[in-house]
Amino acid sequence: MEGIFIGVLCLSGCLTFSTCLLHQYHFMSNAKTWTEAQSYCREKYTDLATIENTEEMKKLKDTVSAAGHSSEVWIGLYSHIDWKWSDGFNQSGAEYRNWGNGEPNNNLANELCVAEKQDVTWHDYGCHSKTAFVCYNGTLEDSDFVPVNTVKNWSEAQRHCREYYTDLVTLRNDADNNKTQNLITNFKTAWIGLYRDPQIYWSDGSDYSFSSWYHGFNPLGWKKVVCGVADLEKGGNWRLFSSSVKSLVKVKIQDSSLDLNEPAVKEQILKQASLQNPP
Repeated sequence: MEGIFIGVLCLSGCLTFSTCLLHQYHFMSNAKTWTEAQSYCREKYTDLATIENTEEMKKLKDTVSAAGHSSEVWIGLYSHIDWKWSDGFNQSGAEYRNWGNGEPNNNLANELCVAEKQDVTWHDYGCHSKTAFVCYNGTLEDSDFVPVNTVKNWSEAQRHCREYYTDLVTLRNDADNNKTQNLITNFKTAWIGLYRDPQIYWSDGSDYSFSSWYHGFNPLGWKKVVCGVADLEKGGNWRLFSSSVKSLVKVKIQDSSLDLNEPAVKEQILKQASLQNPP
């Protein structure tokens, strides 16, 4: 089945030049990766599309719909995915991960902190969420892990660990990770020291302030860079895809009874498409 086609939305100047209230957009149906689309827009117009307010969101949807396109278009949004440990650890073992199935999924494009579940798999969550946490005391080579049952958001947990112990726990390998299992048996989740900065940018250098994210998952996997699409099937709201997605994606549907218009089915197709287009 032919599933997803990503077009390109370019930016060229303003529609209202005296105040530059609205950008002017141009839809291109060429099959390109995000980087190729950026180069094309910079050569032919100004840059990939920047959207800075609700009026421009409406203009985006009108422009793309008028061209007969009804799925996703590349826009100028992109993000670097750089996971860090609270204590600054960046040596051998710093890249160790034990993500749960489908994680990190970056729900609402706003899950920047990591908690561990009872099965010791890791999940990204909004840093404002409140849960228990695990600190460590001493050095990484000779440390005690200390569970704290008081629920706090990630920043509060970090401050608590730094005040009373060394820091939020750093997990460098399976041995470290498994060491926490017996400590958090009474917790649904527990913060660990892994987090990332938002690092969301517009291709043309505009400030990132306005946003219109799709209220759902943006699977990150092991990607280092993800790029934005405006999804016309979701009201033009934004999703994050691998920058290497280029054209039609073929997804094999084995169950002919499936309703391809059902939201859950469409969500699964998008997940398969993400797996077929690694970074």
